[in-house]
Order: sequence, then structure tokens, then C-alpha cells
Amino acid sequence: MKRAGAHRSLEGQLSLGLFATIVLTGGVAGLLSFSWGLHDANELLDGTLQDTISMIASGQMALPQRPAQFPGSEPDNDVLIVPLAPGGGPRGSLATTLDPLSDGFHTVQWERRSWRVLVGTIGTGGRLAVAQQTEVRDEIAQHSAIRTLVPLLVLIPLLMFLVRQVVRRTLGPVASLARHVDSNAIGPAARLPEVEVPREIEPFVQSIRSLLQELTQALEQQQRFVANAAHELRSPMAALQLQAANMERVVSGEDALARLDELRLGLQRMQHLLEQLLSMARSEAEQGDACQVRVGDVAREVLAACVPAAAAKAIDMGMDRCDEHLLVAGTVVDLATLLRNALDNAIKYSPPHAVVTVSAYRDGNDAVLSVEDEGPGMAPPQLERVFEPFYRVPGVREPGSGLGLAIVAAISKRLGGKATLLPRRARTGMRFEYRQPLAAPGGSAAPGA
Repeated sequence: MKRAGAHRSLEGQLSLGLFATIVLTGGVAGLLSFSWGLHDANELLDGTLQDTISMIASGQMALPQRPAQFPGSEPDNDVLIVPLAPGGGPRGSLATTLDPLSDGFHTVQWERRSWRVLVGTIGTGGRLAVAQQTEVRDEIAQHSAIRTLVPLLVLIPLLMFLVRQVVRRTLGPVASLARHVDSNAIGPAARLPEVEVPREIEPFVQSIRSLLQELTQALEQQQRFVANAAHELRSPMAALQLQAANMERVVSGEDALARLDELRLGLQRMQHLLEQLLSMARSEAEQGDACQVRVGDVAREVLAACVPAAAAKAIDMGMDRCDEHLLVAGTVVDLATLLRNALDNAIKYSPPHAVVTVSAYRDGNDAVLSVEDEGPGMAPPQLERVFEPFYRVPGVREPGSGLGLAIVAAISKRLGGKATLLPRRARTGMRFEYRQPLAAPGGSAAPGA
């Protein structure tokens, strides 16, 4: 199981941190920009009131005898000019409300509306007030302030996109190294390609490269030991089987013959284990250059080779589908060994008179090999471990070494494919499936197994 937090990527964390920084600073900058824009817009509107009084004082604009409206700097922002005669105007009028005010800016309420008012003295003691509705002024000021935010609002997503691209490009070499390790067997994976990585990550990459090389050497030594041990044991095992066969001619008595049969059965199981160990060592070792293999030809020949074992249990074994011209990169031995182990399991665990079906077909850009049986099936926890070496399903009485599917897993990893084992839908038994991308056309195809 992955430990908590293992799914977090460095690229994601850097991007998230930079995004949060951009949004935070952008929010603060936007708030300040809006405040300054609002302040500047209000000062500009106050300047309109000051300019109006200056124009009347200089004679550029006639002073009206009664309150009058003049167009302002923006639509719906008319300037109301109110002459303040001694004694004020009619009771309740705006002039009466403004007359007591001192010169300067004020905000007053009149007829349930708020007004921004500038009171000033012109000529020889005459007083004048110019006013604008604060509601209209505020709307104009807010629109002006919002317009200052538009470039920032456009810039923030652009910055986030650029940051994402920069982070992804910077960490791209690390991602390519990860893909190289994931898509290759242990031998080729240990030879990390030389790519330029950030200086801070270079020591870590070098340490991983050294560790992979040491691990590869240790695994190669282990594989050589297993292969040599199994090979050296084949000759003594063959001699023991020969001696057991010779003893059958000199041993008499039912009890002795029964014990001899048990001995021969044990020797056969040990011989099978040795063969599986050799196959496991070969499947984990590096093979030669891959060529293009005809999946259908391999499937037909392996099926034919397994017919005697199926006939011994009266199992109906056949091929449901075999698409022609399915080519994958690999070796005939690897693909045949993979399918043979899957078929051996299907025959072994299916009851007598069951049906075992093999299929080889194309699914999208993949070649698919499948084997369906009518065995007892497995529980989900067991399915997670069936590809481990030496794992045997508890309670199964059929003889076996527990290496068949482990060999399949090793071969599929080296070939760049994927092997799965799942219960059949609406039927008893299991479905083995192996998928591998189709080979690029143009290469030469190897002969069948």
C-alpha cells in the first residue's frame, strides 16, 4: 500500500504553491488597485465641481438665477448649480439646506438622496453651491476602479498557465526518467539515460542510478545462482528417476509398490519445480533483440501442444477467436512460455469435462491473448498475490510450484505488456488476459513457436 501523501507530485506541489502565491498577491494587488482607482475617480469628480465654480467665478459660465442642471463629465452625472442668495430660498428647498454650510466639500441628504456638495464664494461675497448625486458618483467611480482591475484579472490566469508550463518543463527530465524505469525491466531500467535535471535533483538521480546498478548486479547474481543450482540438480534428479524406474522391476508387494509410486510422484514434482526455476531465471534474464511475433501462430501451436494434457482430463479445449496478422515485439519463446503457463493453470484447476477457451484478437492498438476456464475461481484478496513467486492459493490440492504466473508476470514486464487474472462474468471460473501494444508495421515476423 502507498503511504499517506505518496501520491503528491513535486510538480503538483510546486504548481499549487505558486498558484496560491499568485492568487494571494493578485488579490492584494487587486484590492489596492481598486481602492486607489476609487479614490482617484472621486478626486476627478470633485475636480469637476471645482472647475464648475472656477468657470462661473471667471465669467466663462453665467451664474443662473435659480438652481439649474448642467451636463457633467459622465452621462447621468449632471452638475446641479445652486446660487445661495442671502436669506436662502423657499423653506425646504436645496438652497435653504445648503446655505448654512461653510465653504468647501460636504455630503448632505436632501429629498432622501445623498449629495456631494462644494460651496464657494464668488465675486463680491456671493456664494454658490455645486452638487452631484453621490449614488451616481459612486457608480461612476466603481466602474472606473473596476476597469483598472481588468488587466490584472486577465494577467492572473496567464501567469498561472505560464508557471504551470515552466514547472512542467523544468521537471520534464525527472518525469522522463520515471517513465523509463516504469516501462522497462530491472536491467534496462537501471541504465538511466543521461538527461539534464535541475542541479538540486542531480545528487538524488546519481544515487538512484548507483542503487539501481547495485540492485541489478545482486539480482543477476541471484538469477545465475538459481539457474546454475537448478541446472546442476537436473542430472541427479534424472538419475533418481531412473533408479526409481529400475526399482519397479525388483520390488514386489502392494505396499512397496505404493510407496514407490509416491516416491516417483515426488521426484516428478521436484523435476517440474526445477524446470520452473530454470524458466523463471530465463524469463527474468535479459534476452536478445526482440523481433515481430505472430500472436495467432504462437497461440495455435501452444494450444496444440496442450491438447494431450487436456484430453487426459476430458477437457474440451479450443480456440474461440484468432485474428490474423497480429504482430507484437518480443520472442516466440517468451510469448509461448507465457501462454503455456496460463493454459497449464486453466487445465490443472478446471474439473473434468470442463471447457477451456483460448482467444487471440485485436482490441484497439493492443493484441490480446485470453484463456477462460471453468475452475473454482479465487477471492479478490488472492487475486492480488497470484503473480507473486511461490504463492499457492490456500486449500488447493492440485500439485504445483507457485511459479507459473510469476513467470508470466516477469515476461509481460519485459515485453511491455500487462497480464491480469479476473473472475468470469456470470460464470464460474477465471479469465486470464494478456495485453501488449501491437508492433509497428514494417519489421520481419518470426516463425511460430
